[in-house]
Amino acid sequence: MIQDPAEDNDLMVRDQFRWSAIGFSRRLLRQRIARTEWEALSAWRGLVHQAYQGQPLQPNLCSDLWHRNHFQNPSARKAFFTPNRREREASSHHYGHDIQLKRYAGTPLIGPPLPVLLEHGLKVSEGARFETPKGWAHRGYLCMGPLRARWLREQHQVPAHAIGPWIQFAQPLLTNTQLESQRQRWGKTLLVVLAHSWDQVERSMDQQACVVAIKALVEEHNYEQVVWLRHWKDPEMLPLPKHWIPACNGHRSNPWFLDALRTLLELCDGLASNAFGTHLGYAVALNKQLHWIDVDAEQDLSHLSSDKAAEEAAEWEERQRLSSELRQILSKPQPKQQQAVRALIEPYWGLSLRPSPEELLRWLGLRGQL
Repeated sequence: MIQDPAEDNDLMVRDQFRWSAIGFSRRLLRQRIARTEWEALSAWRGLVHQAYQGQPLQPNLCSDLWHRNHFQNPSARKAFFTPNRREREASSHHYGHDIQLKRYAGTPLIGPPLPVLLEHGLKVSEGARFETPKGWAHRGYLCMGPLRARWLREQHQVPAHAIGPWIQFAQPLLTNTQLESQRQRWGKTLLVVLAHSWDQVERSMDQQACVVAIKALVEEHNYEQVVWLRHWKDPEMLPLPKHWIPACNGHRSNPWFLDALRTLLELCDGLASNAFGTHLGYAVALNKQLHWIDVDAEQDLSHLSSDKAAEEAAEWEERQRLSSELRQILSKPQPKQQQAVRALIEPYWGLSLRPSPEELLRWLGLRGQL
């Protein structure tokens, strides 16, 4: 069926009016309105509090999502579903990126929607995409690296600003004193983050080979503890050594997801992975030692359309190329290794970038409105 352009325009006008009204009421009434969204923030806060404030630490959050006043299993939901309505674009809520940004800039966590699209992860190939431009997002995009920002400007002819790694805006769930005490309990700790699945792409690998490789790293580098961090889409029950600590930051709708990840990174001395993913740049941003796990991951693209599958295959191929470069760099001695790693990933994560709150407000067109 061909959609009537006039009907499309009418829907856009109504949607714009609705969100304008939402923004006005949130600005005027603050926490006296949008109770569902405020309650969701509190519910998720309770989940991470329970995980990190007791002893021993239990950082293995369940993968349920908060929806309609209770936690629910997300498996029956459509791909990329999020119940959050803080922002107009659903993906802006993923992993709490909107919360990180607003908290840093000093704006209300639930207020008028941001006039911008937030890129919630890493893309290393020019043709890869998250969200296409939206008419209401007149301030364009915020992304991590300068190369990605340039691609977005050139492809879409819209503003795009690189803000550096999202992890720099996250806040640990533990105080400095608690972090230091936990580091003493665990000793020298290795965080493991492997290639993970996402809604329409399943990734798999030889888990036992990964365990063997990690044991070798532990022995070679004198690690005393291992934290195995799985993605919420990955299997919960894994045959890990009993003394290793399983961890999960919960469903991607968790607004404190990045705070949980920042906490684990602060507690660990090194990160081991077999994937050129967002976590690598976050670890480097926090000055953690990287280790490469030489166990290949495979991905199933059969659930994607042909165009999207081609896009993801090209992205995967470029990540494999960068992985090969990284493996070679990690064989170098320090400090040359650290310098080379940062040079390799700077274009994608923008490690040297940290805009001030004032700059962010200017990019968002919010200066003088708070």
